[in-house]
Amino acid sequence: MFAKFKYERIALSLIKLDEKNPRIVTLEHLKSQEAIVEYLFEHEALSAFLKKIATEGRNQGAERPYIVKSGKEYVVVEGNTRIAAYKLLTGQLKPPEHYASAVPHLPGPIRDELLSVDCTIAPSRDALLPIMAAAHFGLGDKSKWGYLGSRKAVYDEWKGGKSIAQLATAFDRKKGQINDLILEYKLYLAALKFDWTPAEKQILTDPAVEFNPPVRFLQGTGHRSAIGIELDRVNHAINFEDEEAKAKFRHLVKKLVISSEKGFGATSSYKDVFSDYPGAKPESDDTAQSGADGSNGSPGADDKSQSENNQKPGDKSSEKPKAPKLTAGALFNYPVTANNLLLKQLMKECKAINANKLPASATALLRSTIEAILKTIIEDQGANPKRNLLSLETALDICLGNTVQLGVDDRKILKEFKKNHLDYVNLGAHATVVPNALRLMAARDCVDQFVMRNI
Repeated sequence: MFAKFKYERIALSLIKLDEKNPRIVTLEHLKSQEAIVEYLFEHEALSAFLKKIATEGRNQGAERPYIVKSGKEYVVVEGNTRIAAYKLLTGQLKPPEHYASAVPHLPGPIRDELLSVDCTIAPSRDALLPIMAAAHFGLGDKSKWGYLGSRKAVYDEWKGGKSIAQLATAFDRKKGQINDLILEYKLYLAALKFDWTPAEKQILTDPAVEFNPPVRFLQGTGHRSAIGIELDRVNHAINFEDEEAKAKFRHLVKKLVISSEKGFGATSSYKDVFSDYPGAKPESDDTAQSGADGSNGSPGADDKSQSENNQKPGDKSSEKPKAPKLTAGALFNYPVTANNLLLKQLMKECKAINANKLPASATALLRSTIEAILKTIIEDQGANPKRNLLSLETALDICLGNTVQLGVDDRKILKEFKKNHLDYVNLGAHATVVPNALRLMAARDCVDQFVMRNI
């Protein structure tokens, strides 16, 4: 394997960082050396490596970086963090302004020692792929590429033209496993296409995001058919039966990745994960799987005890009444305990409406429901003594202020709604934007537990 590899000392100035580094998991291609350095600072602990080099000097026993020829220069395929550190410490690359203090000053002799590097020159990038895969993809002793990094590495090579058979050999996997890895990354890409808030998108695009739970959930008996999603292993395609299937998959990603809660995970039952989804029907044969700890995916006794210890008198925010069944596209279906005719009428309409078919009407209805609940809370607690007319925004501010007593969880929900969904429901209800069923359901999911506890 190594017959055509060469071992030489190469000038640091001739070595460039790798734009195709499997550790770089981004939606947009990083085209500049500076952008790669910033990524390494943010996601690959480059600051710590700089301190190590400055304190201990170059580790003479470290493995040589693997490089490949690129014109008159070289690209480092294995050892990007090391080369980036050398370039920063010698001034060949400048750090991003907000990381400038992370680059220590080195004495001249030590700095000069870094200006050339002992390297292993591979005949091609393809020749290095099996070596890198063995080290980072499987059970090697080096740091791993991570869940997304591993799948993106396979996906990128496949998109680059390699066959499934070639990838199976390079990554030491069966062909079926390679197919699965490509589909898993395509599931992630499908999730990114939904309309997320900036905060939600930030979580989902974090290279370290735990996207494994929804993928494993879809492997559960009957789960894919219940959601309406097909994984085409022949054509490497993700097929949704209809818009409802997309909405369910979005709910799954939000539930298990973006707003993950203790007790919900890959081994949760379909019924548990979709109990609060409007219109989702339980599987005919609901196979609630056990978790690794022997649980059935529901919070255990320790969770219950903790919840009770944190609950204050009169605080309903920790209570979780059993979620009722919903017809397709319904917003809510909770019994109204307050003696309030407006709330009863609104809840009646929330139960009957199909938001997937009537997103404009449902957006206005959701806005009215939230506003009515907030005004009821304010009225009940005497937080509007002058009986001023209140807008939704004003009612939100009052309920988040000191004059209204709300549970901790309810305050968190209202803050999230105000930050991520208020503008949408206002613009949607006031004929400024085209209402979108997925965006609407995101707002609905945000306030669901608040509505359940306060009507």
